[in-house]
Amino acid sequence: ENYAIDTTGGAITATLPAAPVQGDAVFFADAGGVYATNNLTVARNGNTIMGAAADKVVSTNAESFGLFWSGIDWRTY
Repeated sequence: ENYAIDTTGGAITATLPAAPVQGDAVFFADAGGVYATNNLTVARNGNTIMGAAADKVVSTNAESFGLFWSGIDWRTY
């Protein structure tokens, strides 16, 4: 899935699936260009992201990135 996230109205949290299937992928793009002002938080929902047991907070304006489920954890691309 692809998501254009507009945080101009305030910070947003996107929650990843709790039971992903290997190969699942999501892509996020900063539609409003203000992630530095109003962060996007990607909630890990019990799984790890790049081996870390922490949510991913995105605070760089105009950042676009993807996550895919490797079968072990969410990996960035």
